[in-house]
Amino acid sequence: FGDAGIAELRMIETIESGEPKTPFLRFGDTVRIEMKDRTGHSIFGAIEQKVEKYGR
Repeated sequence: FGDAGIAELRMIETIESGEPKTPFLRFGDTVRIEMKDRTGHSIFGAIEQKVEKYGR
């Protein structure tokens, strides 16, 4: 699944049961997004971030 597939699955679960069952992002997870051209080379480099709690 890509992120859109997970979001769609969670939406269907919410409609059917009132809440999503499939986990999404959790604190400590790492998100990496990268776009590659037809030959597999990175177009603009990867963006990678860790999901952390916001604290003041």
